[in-house]
Amino acid sequence: MSALTLVAGLHGLPSLALATDAKEHKPVAPTSAELMPTDARRWSQHGKAVMLTDLSQVAPETALTKGQREKGKWKVIPFATAEMKGWALSTYSFTHAPVVDLPLNAKGWHAVYLGVSSVSTGFKEAKNGMRAKLSGERIFKRMANNMGLLPNRVDMIQDEFLTVAKLDDQSLQIGSLPNLPATLCYVKLVPLTDAEASAWSTQQQNTKPGEGTRTSIATFDGHSWIWPYAPETKDDLLASFRGMENTDIGKWWFQVLGADLVIYPSKVGNIPGENTTDFPTREHEWFVNSIKDLHKKGINPLEVAREAAREQGVEFHVMLRPAGWKASMPYEETFDSKFYHAHPEWRCVDRDGTPTMHMSHAVPEVRQHLLDILSETLELQPEGVGILFHRGMPLMLWEDAFCARFKEMHGTEARDVDEDDPRLQATRAAIMTDFLRQIRTLLDDTAKKQGRTERYKISLGTFSKEADNKRWGLDLPLWIKEGLVDDLGVAWFAHHTSFAQPDMVYYKKLVEGTKVGLYPFVISWKSGQPKDLCTKVTNFYKAGATGIAVWDPSVEVGWTEKPHGNLFEVLGRLGHREDIARWSKQGVPVPLAIPLKKLDENEYSRWFPTTGF
Repeated sequence: MSALTLVAGLHGLPSLALATDAKEHKPVAPTSAELMPTDARRWSQHGKAVMLTDLSQVAPETALTKGQREKGKWKVIPFATAEMKGWALSTYSFTHAPVVDLPLNAKGWHAVYLGVSSVSTGFKEAKNGMRAKLSGERIFKRMANNMGLLPNRVDMIQDEFLTVAKLDDQSLQIGSLPNLPATLCYVKLVPLTDAEASAWSTQQQNTKPGEGTRTSIATFDGHSWIWPYAPETKDDLLASFRGMENTDIGKWWFQVLGADLVIYPSKVGNIPGENTTDFPTREHEWFVNSIKDLHKKGINPLEVAREAAREQGVEFHVMLRPAGWKASMPYEETFDSKFYHAHPEWRCVDRDGTPTMHMSHAVPEVRQHLLDILSETLELQPEGVGILFHRGMPLMLWEDAFCARFKEMHGTEARDVDEDDPRLQATRAAIMTDFLRQIRTLLDDTAKKQGRTERYKISLGTFSKEADNKRWGLDLPLWIKEGLVDDLGVAWFAHHTSFAQPDMVYYKKLVEGTKVGLYPFVISWKSGQPKDLCTKVTNFYKAGATGIAVWDPSVEVGWTEKPHGNLFEVLGRLGHREDIARWSKQGVPVPLAIPLKKLDENEYSRWFPTTGF
């Protein structure tokens, strides 16, 4: 089959199929009666798609090997399906294969898709990933196959959307991702009609956060968007956000990383592990080295993220993890706040006198230190700042500063009352209210100095139940009344709390009649099964949620249960309530996936290889 091959028959919508034909042992691709908006089969001329199946045509030729694998080279391997065959590109986790260039030889508007194969360990599917972009584009898009193997360990090609573009004189650039294997089988070019190209261009016009379906919040933890990708440039960092454009995500809650452990050049905090020489994992060493190298090049990751949010038309909120100062072994030298080490006298102390590895917010100097961190980040002029209280408790115990405040308020000793005494809760609430008022003052004063007319917002990550909030001093009724909070992200995954699902009855009553947004969390790395996630989100909406907060989304990752394609295809559409409700009943649409009949030397059959190891 030539490099330019017309493949028909892949654009139909067959009924739901079994995974295998039991009699003939032929693998059958999963199909669906409904399609995602970016599915190639949606285009009217999908049957006329041009398939580039000979990827040995990439340049430079010196980046390829057809023989033994070599470091720094893609291996060219034969592949075949029931309807096509060709030469695929393959790389392993530590090959460090370079960027190669594939001529497209196409003109006019096309939708571009890549046929990314699953990668097997020989026994089950493995995490994989690669990156690609058109030569006229600046930022690579990260892509991965998130399908499971079929029975008899048959690999699947997942048909993945890259972009819509006018392809005149453009080529495709293909690159590997650090620490991940990948196999790319084909490139598909679907010609578009004038009407389709015009509709696509119109759709790309951003709407403002909160308008229409753009009601979701995405969090970024400051850590995991760095270390897996070994970013060396600003464009490498921006690749984390390609694919989030024009989705239902209207706000980014971007964490500096911890409390005063930060990813930006700071005069107040410090880079985690900046003086560490012996790391507990390779990942932590990669992270620290990446941050150091970026700073040496004058690149501020937080600033890059803020600029990306502005370009995508989403709100950007700088968030702190209030207990993120210090970790125990084996991370004691990785998460190592200098402020924490300099002030052991300001740490939390249990009622029996046992010191803990937390800093006390009952100490004014500790709160001021965090205000100084927020003040630094306000130079970027985000739309707001916030505290993720679910990361984490305790923020105060029975240290001298807390006990003094307790005695001042209640005239008795804090260590003499029961642990669930409401006076302890009231004291914590008074201290945390002081802190929220300090933040509000900082924001208002800074806005005035900056000549800013738009009010800075405050966002909070809170706990599932009223009892959890009361226990740790989150006086939400008062804070809402005083205008100290604009959005609430309700998280059940908070240590030293009930770990219950969000009490939406309590929260709905709490925000009723106010402008405070209510966003219960779902977790990307705890997504469960597709229908279950959609059911959970639908129930949140029925219970009064403004939108959904998504913890740690990435555009290329898959579902944590029963591989089913890209998780972000759903996470990016959580504002489409009718779709989510329908999928909660009918199931989430599955992507176009094509079983392989051959990959390299493996002629897939019921007699799968690697049984002797």
